[in-house]
Formats: sequence, structure tokens, C-alpha cells
Amino acid sequence: MGAYLESVPLDALPAARLLDLDGPVTAERFCDDDGDYKRRYNVYKLTANGKTCVLKKSDSREVTLYRDFLHGRGFAVPEYLDSVEHEGTVWLLMEYINGPDLKRFDHEKALACANTLSQIQNACWNSPADDGRFQRYWERVNRRARCLRDYPELAEAYALFLARQEDCPRTLCSGDFLQCNGILRSGRVYMIDWAFGGIMPYALDVARLIAHGQEKPGPGAFPFYMDADLRSAFVRAHYERLEHKPDWKRYIEDIKLAALNEYVEFLEVQINDPETTREEVEADFYYRRAVETAKHII
Repeated sequence: MGAYLESVPLDALPAARLLDLDGPVTAERFCDDDGDYKRRYNVYKLTANGKTCVLKKSDSREVTLYRDFLHGRGFAVPEYLDSVEHEGTVWLLMEYINGPDLKRFDHEKALACANTLSQIQNACWNSPADDGRFQRYWERVNRRARCLRDYPELAEAYALFLARQEDCPRTLCSGDFLQCNGILRSGRVYMIDWAFGGIMPYALDVARLIAHGQEKPGPGAFPFYMDADLRSAFVRAHYERLEHKPDWKRYIEDIKLAALNEYVEFLEVQINDPETTREEVEADFYYRRAVETAKHII
């Protein structure tokens, strides 16, 4: 089925009544159903007098990102419109971006992703802003490392990832540049989810986009399909467009390290689950990817 909209009564969205919307409003909820990947998001399409916008359950950090870092800079992101608080919850109102997502990747989307990401990263490269995001990320990845104590090869490679993070150039990252969080419109890819965004190591968004794509559908992975040629096209195009690029070898190593972190993020839940056996962990898609990447790193 893929992405779809589900009608909801406006009474279920009291925050919408606090916004200055022109005329009667209808609301639809964004949902996703693609095999084992099923989601119902706290994100809603609002329509009033033929005009559409998006209302998202959010927090003050994401609102600040949209309002103070992204708004009005010509980036391929939804424009910030407004925000309200209702019963302790922050709601973000932003531009509605209509178009297909990136789950069925192709060469056009690869180059458009490189354009969008490099424009944002170039504008914010080694930004002096301290939004606290890196510190939260740094604490999180150090906690994550503990799950690898019984997996020495992965632990060795992950230690190299940690060692690089404090020195890796930082820029504005979405923190969740998965293929479901990109929308193709008029030849541009719009990055639509910044809930985990902030100033972080540049390679994170590059790795996030390419790490979860398989050559073909398979068990235990996201429904994102991206072959090696398309990964290569995106990575090379992104590198060519960076204005403050490290050398190529360093760039590739940074992506490998960040990709390892992607795989370990998904392994962490299984490894820490006492009901999941080691055999089950080692049969997982992400374990196989993590071991392959660790070997390249070491």
C-alpha cells in the first residue's frame, strides 16, 4: 500500500483550533503500510479553503530548528508557518510538500538528494552554534557502545567511530534522513523531518540515507531499495558539491564509520533484549551489515 492518508475528526486535534487558519478545516493523518513497515504518524494534513499545510506533534527544539535555522534560507525543506502549545505539547505548523517519497530510489533522486544535503551543509559547515544536539548525541553513542562488549570485532570498529566524532566537521543535520523523510517535488528533494536535527558530524545524514537500502526486498530491513550504483552516484555527487570537503579517503572513512553506527543502532535493541538469542542477533540483516562494515574499517 505504501504511504496513505486517513481522515480524522477535527475534534481529535484541539491544537488546530488554536491556529489562525482561514475557513473550515479538514484533517487527515499520515500513515504508512509497506509490508512489515507500518506506521501511523502524529502528523496531519490540514486543508482550509483549498490551502494545505501540515500540523505535527513536535517539541521546542524542532520548532527552533525550523524557525531559526531553516526558515527563509531557500533550503529544500518545508517552510515554517506557526507553532502552538496545547496541554504541554508543542505543535508545529509548516508547509505541505506534495510528491513521492524516495523509497523507490533512482538516479534523479540520488542527484537531487546530493544537491539538497550539500546546500544545507555548505551553509552551516563548522557552525559555531551550540544547540546542545551534539552533546546529546555524544552521550547516546557512548551508551550504545556498551552493547558491543561481547562482540569484540564490532566493539573495536565502533571505538574508531567514537574516536572520530569529536574531531569530525559538524554542520546542520536532520539526524533522520531516511528515504521516507525525503519528498521529490519539481526536481528537488525536500527533507521533511527534523525532530532529531541539529549541529552534528556531517557524515551522519549521508550514511543514514544509504545504510538501510538493500539491493532487493528482504526480511529484517526497511522497505528501502537502493543498489550499489545509486549509492555511489549519491555519495560522489554529494562530495563534489561540498565546498569544504575533506580529502576523498577521509570522506569515505567518515561515511563507513557513520554507517556502522546506523547498524549498531538497530542491533542495540536486540542485543539488550534478554529474550533475543545471540544466534538470532547474528542472523539479522543489520548484524551482517555491521560485521562487513567493521571489517572494512579495521
